[in-house]
Amino acid sequence: MTSFAEVDPIIDAWAAATAKKLFIEWAGRPARFAYLPGLRPFECFQISIDQPLSGRVAVLARSVDTDDESEFEQRWEGATETLPAMLEEATDRVRTWVNRSPANGS
Repeated sequence: MTSFAEVDPIIDAWAAATAKKLFIEWAGRPARFAYLPGLRPFECFQISIDQPLSGRVAVLARSVDTDDESEFEQRWEGATETLPAMLEEATDRVRTWVNRSPANGS
């Protein structure tokens, strides 16, 4: 299995500009993900990065919890050198979800 080492500088720079905390482990295994808060009470979104494999990497943005039970998820895959653009696009997508119109119209 490939290490995160080749993409960690990119992920670290993104996390420093975007998230309060970057998680680097899940269930005792290497992982890279961060939570982004919503504007509504208790809303939370996550962006995670898969370990690179054969020069490719994937980014997943998803809702963790929303106040209107909306569910969001989008995945990007590409060459490791496109990771900065994928992270920027994922962050922009989460911001779109965060700023969506209220379900009740208010």
